[in-house]
This record gives sequence, structure tokens and C-alpha cells, in this order.
Amino acid sequence: MRLGFRHTAFQAVCTVLVLCFALGLLARADTVQPVFGEDSVRVPILMYHSILKDSARQGKYVISPAVLAADLDALQAKGYTAITVSDLLAYVQDGADLPEKPVMITFDDGYYNNYIYAYPLLKQRGMKAVVSIIGSQTALFTDNGEENAYWSHLRLDRLREMQDVFEVQNHSWNLHEYGERRGCLRRRGEDETRYETLLREDTEQTQTLITDAGLPAPTCYTYPFGACSKESETLLKSMGFRCTLGCEERVNTVTRNPDCLFELGRFNRPAGQSTESFLHRALGED
Repeated sequence: MRLGFRHTAFQAVCTVLVLCFALGLLARADTVQPVFGEDSVRVPILMYHSILKDSARQGKYVISPAVLAADLDALQAKGYTAITVSDLLAYVQDGADLPEKPVMITFDDGYYNNYIYAYPLLKQRGMKAVVSIIGSQTALFTDNGEENAYWSHLRLDRLREMQDVFEVQNHSWNLHEYGERRGCLRRRGEDETRYETLLREDTEQTQTLITDAGLPAPTCYTYPFGACSKESETLLKSMGFRCTLGCEERVNTVTRNPDCLFELGRFNRPAGQSTESFLHRALGED
């Protein structure tokens, strides 16, 4: 009887250990960093501005078409697929998949030279990108019709033409300037209601400009100078924006949680740096 009791007790202990091991595996499965098609994806975002052949103009925010072409070719050689904000939203909100190695290519300010140089380079490679326009500048050059690679911004007809490659997002109406206010931040001592009204009206002007031109309503707000605050995030969310882009240099981890799409990090592309060096940093390659 004593031996039987020990045998029964031993079996019970073994059963408990097996159950604990199985439960441990299940718990671990829930916490393991998922890969493509599961619950999180690393998404590097590259930030470009002006594209010009003139080497005298190249610098922190201006690169040559040849440099852009080299970057795009290297991305494809590394197996990256360019995505847009719409692709991110489909992944986060609708359960869609992303490519195995996604990358977002963004162009800030909406310069006309993006049409001359970036548009054909991207189109030739079957790649997509995001352009965030300053509404007042697009309106100005739409009205005067001027198209100069050095200073003009994209007209609305060009944005419509570029829809097969570029997704259009909001970069403010007239808050992209240094002065008493830095971007869309609230000024010191500024009345809260007055600030919220200003930011809302400024943002809505660009939204209206874009949608009245027959383009899809932007779902992403690209912060001028990357300057954001809890106040601006709260207001933009209340207006229906589902994503914001900043300028902090970091690779993003995108999950199924919608909050992960706010204040996304990006890497600015300057002149004077090799494609290998820039992408090594921006893609988070070890």
C-alpha cells in the first residue's frame, strides 16, 4: 500500500509538471517577438525633402537624383518593399499583412522637383511613397501656375497625376515656419481655446484643399519640424487622424494597437553620406 501511494503521488507530480511545462510554452508563445504576418513588424521610415542636380544647393535637406536612385536600388536589392500610410492602417486596423521587409519613403513639403525627379525614379521601380504638402504653398503655385525646380511647390494637378505612386498627406496649411511659434506647438502663454482653434482651422484648410481637388482625405499629419505635443496629438486624433509622423530618428515597431501609429520616427536623408552608410543607420542594420 505504501509503494502504491508513492507511485500514485509520483504520477500526480509528473502530471502537474507536464501541465506547467505546456502552459509555460503557451505563455511564451504569447510573448515571443512575432514576425511577419503576426502581431508586430519593424517599419523604418525614410524622410526626403528636395531633389536637385545642382551640387551647390545640396545639403541637409537637398540631395541629388543620383543619390535618390542609389537609395532606391539598394532598398530593392536588400529585399525591402515600399509601403504607404494606407498599408499601415490596413495592417493595424483591418488585420491585413505587410510585406516581409516593409519600408516607408516619405517626402516632406511637396516640392515640384519631387515630380521632376522622384516621381519617375519611383515609378520605374514600381515603388510607392508618401508626400506631405504645405497647403498654402500648393495653393499658391496652383494659382500662379509657376513650376521651377528650385523653389516651386507641387500644384494640385501634379498631385492628381502622381497618385499612381504618391499618397498625399497633411503637413499643415501655414505652420511650417520659424517664428514666435515653432511648427504647430502652442506658444507660451497662449490661450488653450485660441490655440486649438488655430491648429484645427489650419489643418482643415489643407484637408479641404486636398479633398476638393478630388484626392483622398489625408489620414496622417506630418508635423512641421517634427514638433509635437500631447495637446496637438489629442486634437489631431479628435479630427480623425490615425497617424502622425515626427522627426525622431528611430525604427518603428508597428503592432495591431492603433496608438502605435502616432509620432512615428523617421530618418532624414542628407547629402554627403553614402547610400550604404545612410541605410545601415536608417534600417537599423547591425
